[in-house]
Amino acid sequence: MTYLDPAPLVSMATAYWNSATLIAAVKLGVFDAIASGAKSAGEVAEKTGGDEVATDTLLVALLALELVERVEGQYRNTPLAQTYLVSGQAQSLGGALLYNADVYPLWGQLSEVITAGDTARDPQAYLGGDLEKTRRFVYGMHHRALGVGRAVSGIIDLEGVSVLADIGGGPGTYSALLCKTYPHLKAEVLDLPAVVEVAAEIMEEMGASESVSCISYDYYTDQLPDRPYDAALISGVLHREQPAQVKAMFQSVSDRLPIGGQLWISDVMLNDDRSGPLFGAMFALNMRVLAHDGRCHSVAEQAEWLNEVGLEVVRTHQLPPPINYTLICAEKVR
Repeated sequence: MTYLDPAPLVSMATAYWNSATLIAAVKLGVFDAIASGAKSAGEVAEKTGGDEVATDTLLVALLALELVERVEGQYRNTPLAQTYLVSGQAQSLGGALLYNADVYPLWGQLSEVITAGDTARDPQAYLGGDLEKTRRFVYGMHHRALGVGRAVSGIIDLEGVSVLADIGGGPGTYSALLCKTYPHLKAEVLDLPAVVEVAAEIMEEMGASESVSCISYDYYTDQLPDRPYDAALISGVLHREQPAQVKAMFQSVSDRLPIGGQLWISDVMLNDDRSGPLFGAMFALNMRVLAHDGRCHSVAEQAEWLNEVGLEVVRTHQLPPPINYTLICAEKVR
């Protein structure tokens, strides 16, 4: 009988240990506590309000994860942690990770989600039902979008575009970055009332309030505003929806765009045969945990749905890990 090493199964079953350790350290402010210099476990415990013995155990785990270094009994951040895990920095991922802290417990209910075919909790908590969770959600999207958006905004070509509809634009980060790239561009971030309320704050922080408007809009019930849009962007939205709703959104965009107008789609997507990649498959499961109708779509599927409403895919672009986003550019041809 051929021996099969069970180590991969054990690794999969305990993989959450790493994420739980990271999230706990961010929530406790461990990386902030040692951002200015190395400290002992006791000093870290004092600054974070933790038990000294338990804090030392956490720091040893972070040491093994290569997120901190230990020199003569004192701990300091590794360059990776110092760059991305210290709050208050432009590239900090802390807000995004705190959003993941809200999501983390829901994955423990994955079997119930698969059985029921629906999320175990009301996703509206992140979209206005719970204002604090909504705020963390929107700022989490903002911090992620700062990294992804800089890459995406360098690819999206809006030369000659005057007005952009950013549908389900969340924090408005993409619109702000695009308006900085194209100074004559005006953008409208269209999203739920509680979301755009936070987005308006973010636009103030980014100095984009004059070029980006934040407008309450629910794509389930509202028609797109009757504006002379030259282009539209749907980023990080379609993974919340099943095909019927995606098609309806494509139709609403097509109805507002002139011939030659462009629709840009930016999202996590699956291969055309829906066999992967791994991140896309796991992200699709994440959306089943979080949303009533979560699903990741392939480029081929979306190209077919776009063609049905008079839009034709003219180019695609795959961003490399860790971004894992695909961009589709479709043009209205009829």
